[in-house]
Amino acid sequence: MNEDKLELINDFSNYFEEIYKFPPLTSKIYSYLILNISKEGTTFDELVEVFNASKSSVSNSLNFLSQLDYVEHFTKIDNRKRFYRVASGSIIVRLKRFASILRQEKNLINKFKNYVGQQSESDEKKSLLDNSEIYIKYLDHSIEKLDETIKEFETLTE
Repeated sequence: MNEDKLELINDFSNYFEEIYKFPPLTSKIYSYLILNISKEGTTFDELVEVFNASKSSVSNSLNFLSQLDYVEHFTKIDNRKRFYRVASGSIIVRLKRFASILRQEKNLINKFKNYVGQQSESDEKKSLLDNSEIYIKYLDHSIEKLDETIKEFETLTE
């Protein structure tokens, strides 16, 4: 594997560990599959060899990624081996998860705002309500943009 690809795998892997809280091997496998832009896929045995990991560990990572709909497996007519690749709709799945998180956060902030609104008048109350409004506007804008982006991706995959 060349240095550029290895560095990119490490960068992606660190990102998935930090942001998605993926275990290290899962992050590396997902990163490796992302960078394998061929539709041919990658065999299970290749992943075991590349990462020098146990079959059980690789299998657990692939099952985890499959359950999230980030990775899909398939077999070829002339081959009994399973091949793995990034699922075609994985970017949509990830964006929908982001949108869901933002919607949950907006719901919590609205509940917080209602709670603060019921408290006695104070400078802190006004400040908290003002901050909540600004944050809700941000969340609304972000959710709207995510929904637009998801629709664009869905149009491309139709």
